[in-house]
Amino acid sequence: MDLLRDLCCSGFARKAAEDLAEQYGGEKGKDFVEGAFSQTSATGNQSELTSFLVNSFTGKQQMSLEGIMGMVQGSGGEQLRSHAEQKGLDPALLNGVMNLLKGGGGDTGDGASGGGGGFDLSKLMKIVAHLTKGGMNGGGGADGFLDLIGGMGGGDGKTGESSMGNLLQILQGLAKSYFNVKGGSSSAIQSWDAAGAGNNKSDKNFLSWALSVIMDLIFPGKKPKELIEDRQDDDIDTGKKKKDDDVKGWFDGHPEIGKMQKDIFDDIFDTTDDDNNDDDDPAPLIPTPTDFQDNCSCLDNASILFINTNLLLEYRKNWRFLYSSNTHDQSIDELMSKICYKGPTILVVQDGSGRKFGAHASSSWCDTEGGWVGNGESFLFSLEPKMAVFHSTGKDENYQLLTQELLAMGGSKGLYGLEMNNDLSGGTSSGDIETFHTIQLSEDPSFSIQHIEVWGLGPEPNPEQEKQNSRPRQPNLHTRGGNVDMLDLESQIM
Repeated sequence: MDLLRDLCCSGFARKAAEDLAEQYGGEKGKDFVEGAFSQTSATGNQSELTSFLVNSFTGKQQMSLEGIMGMVQGSGGEQLRSHAEQKGLDPALLNGVMNLLKGGGGDTGDGASGGGGGFDLSKLMKIVAHLTKGGMNGGGGADGFLDLIGGMGGGDGKTGESSMGNLLQILQGLAKSYFNVKGGSSSAIQSWDAAGAGNNKSDKNFLSWALSVIMDLIFPGKKPKELIEDRQDDDIDTGKKKKDDDVKGWFDGHPEIGKMQKDIFDDIFDTTDDDNNDDDDPAPLIPTPTDFQDNCSCLDNASILFINTNLLLEYRKNWRFLYSSNTHDQSIDELMSKICYKGPTILVVQDGSGRKFGAHASSSWCDTEGGWVGNGESFLFSLEPKMAVFHSTGKDENYQLLTQELLAMGGSKGLYGLEMNNDLSGGTSSGDIETFHTIQLSEDPSFSIQHIEVWGLGPEPNPEQEKQNSRPRQPNLHTRGGNVDMLDLESQIM
């Protein structure tokens, strides 16, 4: 490492950086790097900047020097601001980034300026590297996320603490920017717009998504059911602060944030690897919907992001359209004909009061003949008014029940976590079940159904193999020793 550090500070590294800059940015690029090295020589930070320069210029082209340098030279950053606005960067994020790049007017502390219309050029290199590299699973780094939080407050991200208010703004800004920036090039986002998401856009759902992501930072160790039923999540203290180390740990536990951050700023700064293609991502943030019909879905962008990032990685690439009450007959017979033996699924319900909720079924649906199928990978979820996932308790295996009379997830007769009747006109929901750590999903125990849709996850399976693998668990009527829990036995039979 010492040898590498010495090489980075050498004239060889400087010349290499200048040559690469000239190659990608012409004379303007070469002049930029020469100015940056002169600046760092004056401030004594040559090792730090050179390391970032070498890191940025080696390997494949990771930064479009010509574009970035032209935007910060002699325009006070207005070209960069206009470029980011046109790309679709959310205004809150844009202001934060511009605050960071200006660095308090570009004064380095001893009168040395970055020479970019008030911009500190070494800071530019560092910020771009933080935002687009260094995170888990190929995402942007936690340092870049902390930079953004600092920029929201007009600072440089080095306060050592982050407020919940700034965190929520950054999360919402990232989610909105992702769909704005990537929408022009992502076939998945464009397809979802056609499927209905384009008609269901709602900024409040981006806030719901941000709140769902931040809950385990604010309330570590607490389950969503407890937070929602006790209303602890209704009054978040936006002024409350968390130490940066805590934020970094939380950030690493949510790789979707770093991935979103990198994708956005790769587009803004044109730092995408030359051979990197969204279609090659095995677990994208947004799945590609297939075989869908226009306006078949009640989902919005934030809800799709929320559901997909809570699925196993192998289910995140493709969702296959199976059923929608907008395009199919609204009956359980029609539903069964479309969803049985199709592999794992996502089911979404919109009730008469406007609430949206649903379930992830981990196994193929089939006529369970009074028994149950599925496993502990199944979960219930809420989308509106709040986003939350309710996982298995492990206390029973009553995951998926389907007959010609009803479809249900969790619980037992008369008290299901989610149940729909045979004409799909209504259903029930209970938060008092053993199968899932769930709340009552609907406003009242009984609800009317306005819309239902079902999506298959992953590649379509072979129906015959699925039939062979689908063996409903039937009630165990055999007892030993004369001891029988009659309530438990009744729940299995009924």
